[in-house]
Amino acid sequence: MGDMLNTAVSGLLSYQRALSTTSHNISNVNTDSYSRQTVSFETRNPTAFGDNFVGSGVQISNISRTFNQYINSSIRESQSLYSKQDMFHSLSAQIDDILADPQGGISPILQEFFTATQDVADDPSSSSARSQMINTANSLVNRFQTFNTRFDELSRNVNVGISDSIDEVNAIVSAIQEVNVSLSKLNVGGEISSQSSDLLDRRDALLNALSKKIDINVVNEQENNITVLVGNGQTLLNGSRAFQLATQPDPGDPSRDIIVYQGLTTVNDISNQLTGGEIGGMIDYRNNVLNPTRNSLGRVAIVFAETFNQQHSNGMDLNGVLGGNFFTVDPPAVIPFSSNPPTTDTVISATVDTSQLSTKDYELTLVGANWLLESSDGVLLATVLDGGVADTQIGIPGLNIVITGNSTKSANDQYTIRPTFSGARTLDVVLSDPNLISAAAPIRTISSDANLGDVAISPGIVTDPTNASLQDTVTLTFNNPATDFDITPPLPGTTTVYTKGMQLDFNGWQVTLDGTPNPGDVFTIESNAGGVGDNRNMLSLAQLQT
Repeated sequence: MGDMLNTAVSGLLSYQRALSTTSHNISNVNTDSYSRQTVSFETRNPTAFGDNFVGSGVQISNISRTFNQYINSSIRESQSLYSKQDMFHSLSAQIDDILADPQGGISPILQEFFTATQDVADDPSSSSARSQMINTANSLVNRFQTFNTRFDELSRNVNVGISDSIDEVNAIVSAIQEVNVSLSKLNVGGEISSQSSDLLDRRDALLNALSKKIDINVVNEQENNITVLVGNGQTLLNGSRAFQLATQPDPGDPSRDIIVYQGLTTVNDISNQLTGGEIGGMIDYRNNVLNPTRNSLGRVAIVFAETFNQQHSNGMDLNGVLGGNFFTVDPPAVIPFSSNPPTTDTVISATVDTSQLSTKDYELTLVGANWLLESSDGVLLATVLDGGVADTQIGIPGLNIVITGNSTKSANDQYTIRPTFSGARTLDVVLSDPNLISAAAPIRTISSDANLGDVAISPGIVTDPTNASLQDTVTLTFNNPATDFDITPPLPGTTTVYTKGMQLDFNGWQVTLDGTPNPGDVFTIESNAGGVGDNRNMLSLAQLQT
């Protein structure tokens, strides 16, 4: 009779627990990350009765989750990718908002500046037009610098965002570690209880939250002991042991934070190994949108300033003085790595060739006796033997680098070279006096009234404003027969063969001669002294817009 009661009680107790589990399922119907729990039954061990065995009832063998590990892993991967793309898109939209503003962008203020330039070309002696051109130039510079300030803010925001996300990652990993410890205590002998199922749900929710922040790889060693890997296999969590991530300034660029993995004995930069989650989106945005866009804007400022300065230097101001630079911009930034020994006193300078200037950054490293120059995308561009006491020169398209000789160098010295990064920030206007605007050409050409041929000479252009003889008076006299002409001075009696449409380069200027000459025809190239109303150089400056 007692056996019958025990058998009945076993059924009551088992189904009571099953009903409790059902109630638990119903109560958590709206609980995020909850997995429905299922009760499994099994017969209890029978009781021996003589030569036979009598059944002794039922018992619960397991309370398990309705769970698919493959689906969970796929959800984490998809979630990590979505979080990355969503973060990348939202951050990139900020760049669009800055640069695409039809009123506050670069294009409108450039148009205003070249309109002011054309106004000076229309009336080169007007002091008000000249003053307006300088004022508009200052507005253009302010616009570039405003963009640079905005980019500074965006860069700092990325640093803050990465730092905050890393703190969240560490907090989530610590929470997963605590769940693992709790599971180890509960699941003695590997048995899974209803309570441990809830903990497993909680751990899965934490893993999902972690995958939103960073791409992870989860290795299930046992139900209560998982390993979480990041990057190229760095262990973030191994059962009950957690490792930390941290941020620190990039040794090659203190304005940018990198992500480091704090292992047992070393600290490694894993920034470029993190390709998913919000953190991966921020890194991707910084590397492939923010920095290239900023460098591109800097390149625009540098090329614009250099091109305008070259043409402006070809002119002459109202004081009759040859023109100089209208704008100024700093040379490429050279940043020593913070890891370089304090004894290193090498000075590195760089100049750019705007005709081939790219938007890439570069890394220069002393390896053995050689300097290695790599682009920001890791491509080796040059290997040059160190010059010792002599300067070392490295040249690639768009960039020339000089490393001072006779200086203290150390193995693995490293430098970041950013040719265009500071272009928008350092662009400035040199001129403040309107009279110094070089609107006129420094030379003029004259055809003698006594000429009988129909040769026409062009007004002349400047090809080398540094030529000391640029404004010296030069006379071209056609000989008899008029198949050649003499240039005087400095070469009296020296003849030059004439061909129709020929270009003559001399003393830093160039003129074009076209037509049929007559013996004795004379042409003069001289200083354009007093050319207050001359606008030839300003017209050339205005044409730079196209």
